[in-house]
Amino acid sequence: MDQRQALCPSKGEGENSTYSLAVGGTVSWTRPLASNLDGYPEIVEVRIRWMNTQYRLLGYRGPGEREFTLLFPALEKGDQFVPLNAPEIATNRMSIVKVDRSRIREHSFG
Repeated sequence: MDQRQALCPSKGEGENSTYSLAVGGTVSWTRPLASNLDGYPEIVEVRIRWMNTQYRLLGYRGPGEREFTLLFPALEKGDQFVPLNAPEIATNRMSIVKVDRSRIREHSFG
């Protein structure tokens, strides 16, 4: 099973899309739904708990106004990311999409 399948089990896909739409329309993202990730100034952690699993969608606000780019799906177990280097992966991907917008794919909620 790849990370996308682990992040969005088939029974939960609708819930994740609905959650993303609700958070996307929110001007102020605050805990417990989302927060800036400590130690990673531009990375935002979107928190989802589903079926006793804590999912952490790492992304950033941008590149355009009122846009949010998902960078990496992670899990949280025992106050640690799985994989441990998830914030670094997200930071590297953010650097890439900031200079090359062709790497971004717009999500369709259909």
